[in-house]
Amino acid sequence: MSDWLVLLAFYFPFQIALNPGVFLRFFGINFRTDFDFSSLRLFIVLLFVVWILTGSIFKDRAPFKNFPGICLIIFLFISLFSLIGAENIGLGARKIIYFISVFPLYFLTVGFINKRKKIKRVSLILILGAAVSSLIGVVQFLFQFVFGLESVYRFWAVNILPVFSGFNLGALVLSYPSWLVNIGGKTILRAFSFFSDPHAFSFYLGLTLPLMPLFLFKAPKNSKNFIIFLSFYLTIFFGLLLSFARGAYLAVGASFLVISFLSWKYLNSRKIPVLLLTSLLIFIIPATPFSSRFYSAFDLSEGSNLGRLGMWKNAGWIGLENLWQGVGLGNYFLTVDSALDYRNPITAHNFYLDLFSEMGIFAPLLWLILIGGTIFFLFRRLNKFWLKQREKYFLVALIGSLVYFSVHSFFETAIYNPSVLAALMVILGLSANLLKKEKDAQKDN
Repeated sequence: MSDWLVLLAFYFPFQIALNPGVFLRFFGINFRTDFDFSSLRLFIVLLFVVWILTGSIFKDRAPFKNFPGICLIIFLFISLFSLIGAENIGLGARKIIYFISVFPLYFLTVGFINKRKKIKRVSLILILGAAVSSLIGVVQFLFQFVFGLESVYRFWAVNILPVFSGFNLGALVLSYPSWLVNIGGKTILRAFSFFSDPHAFSFYLGLTLPLMPLFLFKAPKNSKNFIIFLSFYLTIFFGLLLSFARGAYLAVGASFLVISFLSWKYLNSRKIPVLLLTSLLIFIIPATPFSSRFYSAFDLSEGSNLGRLGMWKNAGWIGLENLWQGVGLGNYFLTVDSALDYRNPITAHNFYLDLFSEMGIFAPLLWLILIGGTIFFLFRRLNKFWLKQREKYFLVALIGSLVYFSVHSFFETAIYNPSVLAALMVILGLSANLLKKEKDAQKDN
């Protein structure tokens, strides 16, 4: 089972969308559907069903009896509770089904990726997948200067987007384009690879990027592995830069600062802080497209920032007016415009405010407890004087990933992207297994 999970982890950024209508037409059945199904979700459910059918799930309850797992289960109950009295229960039911189809990956990770070698292997595969995806994004970005922006845009919209995002989501993305950005008065195409938009692309890269120091500085300097991992790091980092997602810039800055401090204090490493802090200079040095984009995040008079603040304010008021239950999972957009269809881009552009407005105060508090609590427990384990250096690298990397998620979530709601949520489930699962080792050690003592 662990081998299948490793393959699945590589598949995260390349998952293909399935349309039941297209499948049925192969059998002569003309049936039109208004939804596309993520193949990644299907594979997760299949692996979980196999786990149940083999009976091994009943032999060990450890995957379900841990801090992150309990939080995820409670979140599902809060989601159900929010639908009591909701204007449209069906909207929330679809999202609950989505959560139920991805959350099992956390329990699969805890159950099967429970040895140090397996944890290292999955981490490496996540990095490899992110590097390949980022390379595609970088090439995509460069192609506009060779073939022209319109040609690349049209090619991606017609040939790539429907395959990886589906026909219906693809149509939505094209109706509300976020692929373009204005830099220095010039419109350019942002990097987003096989993702539906640059925000989800940058979110995925940002979750995996903190894992890089784990491998980069464990490899002998000037060795073949060191050069390979350094190229992976640069590819992922530049892919994130070319997404021009300001939330990603702020989140990677926070993550790198935390990793640098922890590496200096607990890993006795100077190389990691030097690399990461040097990388952050690209946001500070003026007269670069990345720094101008970064600085614009602090310009409260800028149009998109004003719009985002307005959305935050609106979602906050809706949450305060529906403090305990919210307006119901999936029902936020109905309070903005009841005439909109289910597939629309209306969100608070803030994960915590989206939860607050749709599910009440307990949902964002639970996620803050889940992410913050996991970071706290990882940090507490990092302080153990007897801990081996190689395990400290894992702990620092996972803390960096969770810090990235918590910060970027202030600007985007990315959990509804299956690839991003799947990566988060794996990171939480790896964290739970490292924390489980501490409990086992305490029992032995």
